[in-house]
Amino acid sequence: MKHEIIYERSDLFDVNMVITIIIDIAGKPVETDLKEAFQKAVRVNEILLSKIVIESDGRAFYVDNDLPESSIRVVEEEFDLIRQQEQKVRFRTEDGEFIRAFAKENDNGMSVMFLMNHIAGDGKSLEYFIEDFMTFLSGGSKDYKKIRTAETKENLDSVSRGIIRYYNRRWKDKVFTFEDMQNAYEDYWNNRTTVIEVETTEKSEMDKILEECRKSGVKFTSYLTAKLIKDENKMMAVGYAMDYRHDSNRSMGNQASGFSIKYKYNPSKSIFENARKIQKKIDKKIKAHENGSYILSFVSGLKRTLNDAVNLEHTGNYHDKISYSLAKLMGYVGKTKDYSITNLTVIDIPTKYGEYEITGMLFAGPVVSYGKYIVSVVTCNGKTVITRHKRVENKSVI
Repeated sequence: MKHEIIYERSDLFDVNMVITIIIDIAGKPVETDLKEAFQKAVRVNEILLSKIVIESDGRAFYVDNDLPESSIRVVEEEFDLIRQQEQKVRFRTEDGEFIRAFAKENDNGMSVMFLMNHIAGDGKSLEYFIEDFMTFLSGGSKDYKKIRTAETKENLDSVSRGIIRYYNRRWKDKVFTFEDMQNAYEDYWNNRTTVIEVETTEKSEMDKILEECRKSGVKFTSYLTAKLIKDENKMMAVGYAMDYRHDSNRSMGNQASGFSIKYKYNPSKSIFENARKIQKKIDKKIKAHENGSYILSFVSGLKRTLNDAVNLEHTGNYHDKISYSLAKLMGYVGKTKDYSITNLTVIDIPTKYGEYEITGMLFAGPVVSYGKYIVSVVTCNGKTVITRHKRVENKSVI
């Protein structure tokens, strides 16, 4: 297998691409069973049986790997302490390390935290891996799943094509290495960390909110957007991640797209009136995706190594007037999006697996280089958990 990294190329050199999902499990499996189930789940996902190579011309590929390095271990430390430590340690994707999992006993059973590099997949991908893991843990079996990454038709206007041509012609085709990536991690995380705030809404309260949303003709994501920005007296840039699986496949691989809107909250209107205006903007962007993903088309149109340079401009490990100009245009330096929202909605996997049950889930997307405040939502067993993930600069911790 040799699968080129194209649409997810901007993830390759981003130093903060760790997706976090924590599940609570009713039941206490032994460590050997956890490790066996984890490795079996790895073995049925082609992307986790790969490693990444960067060729001399700058192209990067997933290639076959007989010795995958994803792992799970039992711990006693607090998960958030582990998460803050692990996000600073580069995933060795060149050796096939894509997921680090940590299991810890709790009063009602066990909790497992999964940290996955975004280059291995999106939030849905990690959900489906967890389904594989829980199935094997309960003695079941799963079919092998081929790698699947984003697919789209080109959807660019003439101005955007002109911008791409401009930057591609002027870029000097510098090829970056895993050593450059390692240096970027070490420098970037020397005095930074990230903080996750968690808000849990019980089913009874969420049902009331969803009923008001229904009456107002809006979806929860629009309501949440309005709630987040209602105290901001300025135009806000909000990005949204969206599942981009055209055939509802359950394979691992980054099959997400995204779009953004700008909106200034009107304090003279109710939160639901504002949400209706936001919903119209969102619907328009989703409709545009029928013609193809703009953001995926734009990223894939750029020279591969130019995507890498833009990320290294963000970390301060590389500077060139062309890559800096593009990084500024794309929000990797200077002004980033105010909020980025990912809503996994109700989990798309079972909760019961033989003697085990997933009783709760927390999901937190990464604070990507072009984002400032990452809001993630997931609903499991009637509880909706919202996380707010942000970078903390110039602070020595852990």
